[in-house]
Amino acid sequence: MHRFYYSSLDENQNIIELTDEISFQIINVLRLRINEQFILFNGSGYEAVFIILKKTKSITCKFHSIISPIDEPSVKVRFIIGLCKPERFELILQKCTELGAFDFTPVITERVQGGENAYPSDKRLLRWRKIIKESAEQSGRTFIPKLNKPEILVEIIQQKIKNDKVLCLWEDFEGYTINQALDELTNIKSLSVIIGPPGGFSKQEAENLKKLGVKLVSLGKRILRTETAAIAVMTSIIYHYGDFRD
Repeated sequence: MHRFYYSSLDENQNIIELTDEISFQIINVLRLRINEQFILFNGSGYEAVFIILKKTKSITCKFHSIISPIDEPSVKVRFIIGLCKPERFELILQKCTELGAFDFTPVITERVQGGENAYPSDKRLLRWRKIIKESAEQSGRTFIPKLNKPEILVEIIQQKIKNDKVLCLWEDFEGYTINQALDELTNIKSLSVIIGPPGGFSKQEAENLKKLGVKLVSLGKRILRTETAAIAVMTSIIYHYGDFRD
């Protein structure tokens, strides 16, 4: 059944008139008919089936039944990611949203090409938020991960470290793996993961992060691209905490 994110949805709505992009999709792309069903969810955990009552330039639909939402991962994974080429960053947003990431913060680091001029435009951020929304729709999630405004690496870590456990993937670090780190992190509700841009972190950046209380970890001997590392660590985390099990 087709699913759509509708931010205004609440449990008290019985009849809804859709006049936005959802109507366009239903009428012109999917060509659904009167009495056919589709799903709306509000990005905050509420999801329900609706039936098409009327179809003109917009869609009028009626509440049919509530759907029990798919459980979110037991640990909220917050990504802090060095900016890379837009298409690579978009892959991270898409795949990690599907896997259950909680939010994303793009960061400027020493090796981000363009330095502070690399900040994505408002138009780019709007596109990225749309990718996150569509990935949540496709994967069955009822929660929409947040895309935070871009930050300077040290500034965001100083904020996160106060309330969160923070791991940093660093390809030059040996002896402490992601699995060892996760084994030690029991009974946690939230975990921030830092991933560097192409070229990774400099030694000075890694030392600065370590001084702030960040744990440096390795994904093994292979050098992974930024997007590969993000997908690999997200998969490792949800597997470790049992979210791939029934």
